[in-house]
Amino acid sequence: MKKIIVVILLFLLVFPRFLFAEYFAEREMKMITTNYYQALIDEDYATAFEMLYLYDANGRHPVDGTTLSNHEAKEFYMKKVAFLQAQQYKMKDFEITKIRYEDGHTAFLEMKFEVEQGGQRFEHAETVHVWEGKVWIMGEEKDPFTKYRDGRMNFDIPKALVY
Repeated sequence: MKKIIVVILLFLLVFPRFLFAEYFAEREMKMITTNYYQALIDEDYATAFEMLYLYDANGRHPVDGTTLSNHEAKEFYMKKVAFLQAQQYKMKDFEITKIRYEDGHTAFLEMKFEVEQGGQRFEHAETVHVWEGKVWIMGEEKDPFTKYRDGRMNFDIPKALVY
């Protein structure tokens, strides 16, 4: 009788992990993504940098990451931020509108967000994935400034417009 009770207790302790595994993964993705976008809204770019998946834009596959050191990457990211500030670009609001699964376990977050640029407000949408515990902005819709706030590294930033 004790063996049956032990087996039942183990089942009750282990089964919910399998049942709710997606729930916890989704919750973690939402939390990481929310923290990233909130850091952009708060203009806490050091925190945003730490939460962002970095990859080179010069022909390497994004999952290979970046060849830049952490110091070089942060310096480059801050140049991108300076470019956005020179363009009077500011994240104002965001919303996670949908979680989409590609192959049963790879999830992507569909985002809707609002930016202000030059005193005008614009609404955009993009797809976000969490890779290695960091936000990877996969695709955007019509926001010409995405590459200046995402994890792309090693591309030319227009110098004439950076203060």
